Amino acid sequence: MTATTPDLIADLSAARGEPAWLRERRSAAWQVYQTTPAPAWNDEEWRRTDTSWVDWAGAAPATNGADPAKLALPVEVPGASVLLRQRGSMVEVLYTSAEAQDAGVTVVSLAAAADTDGATVADRLGTELASPSTGKLQAMNAALWTGGAFVRIPAGAELTAPIVIVVDAADEPLYPRTLIAAGAGSSADVLEWWRSSQEATPGFANGCVELFVEAGSKLSYSHVQAWDCEAGSFLSQYASVARDAELATTNVTLGGRFHKGAIAATLTGPGANVRLNGLAYLDGTQFADHHTLQDHRTTDAASDLLYVNVLDGTARSVYAGTIMVQPHAQRSNAYQQNRNLMLQRGPRADSIPRLEIMADDVRCTHGSTTSTIDPLHLYYLGSRGLDRDHARSLIVDGIFEPVLDRIPNATVRTAIRTAVRAKLHGTAVA
Repeated sequence: MTATTPDLIADLSAARGEPAWLRERRSAAWQVYQTTPAPAWNDEEWRRTDTSWVDWAGAAPATNGADPAKLALPVEVPGASVLLRQRGSMVEVLYTSAEAQDAGVTVVSLAAAADTDGATVADRLGTELASPSTGKLQAMNAALWTGGAFVRIPAGAELTAPIVIVVDAADEPLYPRTLIAAGAGSSADVLEWWRSSQEATPGFANGCVELFVEAGSKLSYSHVQAWDCEAGSFLSQYASVARDAELATTNVTLGGRFHKGAIAATLTGPGANVRLNGLAYLDGTQFADHHTLQDHRTTDAASDLLYVNVLDGTARSVYAGTIMVQPHAQRSNAYQQNRNLMLQRGPRADSIPRLEIMADDVRCTHGSTTSTIDPLHLYYLGSRGLDRDHARSLIVDGIFEPVLDRIPNATVRTAIRTAVRAKLHGTAVA
């Protein structure tokens, strides 16, 4: 196999017809990747996470993959305003509603947007939020992503139906990349779904998402990871939230043998309001590690986080969350809550909440709970005629419901609830 080099990266970029600025950035990102050490046990973020299975030296660009139009679409989101799907570097917009067209919403492949909307993409892609210098995984994605998704909601536009992005598995490494720019005063919901099929699963996936929420806008972004049990994946998700803007992110982890998510929201303007939601249902030997950051860089802003993990078998979860308040970010209001429920004695859940407060006029609190199912609850439900499996399902539904209730869009909420229950009851997750 030909070794991956900055020149090879640039040549592949040129062969795809990408603009010169993007070719240069890819080459520079690969150089950063080569010189950045791999995550190690002595790094605080990684000391509970084993990445020895990753072939850092063998990272290589993906091929073109398959035509997504020829694939079945089991992800059912009735009434979506736009549906975009990707496999490998092949991207197709399958549907655009009249509402989205009238609002002037742009949903295209990121590769196409780099050419047709170059100024917007060049200003945001890998600059402010997920630059290659952030870490080795971010540099890898910046150099190797193909296809991708670009969503631009014009100032003042409002969508009632969600924008849906589907990333289909391929029998090769995947490097999904999503860039969303919500213009001032706009309102939209985006659902991104990573999923395997009967034909393919990624052995390795490394995705990156950048969310720009401009002044006075409202954005809800939900991410579902539903790979099959052979996949190992990473997700870097970063958001910038401006004055009087609202952002709600929801990260759902259902599939894969290994998943590592880094989720950060930076509050940059007074009145910014962020809700970070997460849920994971892990069984067998699954492992999931989520690190979150609520970064308050402005006065009079609020953030609220709720992450819930349910574990069965010998699964393991790691949650580490940081609330950071910069010295000038007076009157910040931040909350962080992590809940873990173990369905038997085999699983393990690590919870590491942190506060880094450098201002004196703030309200910041955090909490963490870890428990097994109370036998009295099972006894009570059994006395009402439920067998053990139905009783456990009802309890799990109850612990997930507070997270699902925080998803603003009812259509997205229903799709995610259906996927969670499908795994809970042992049926295939779309």
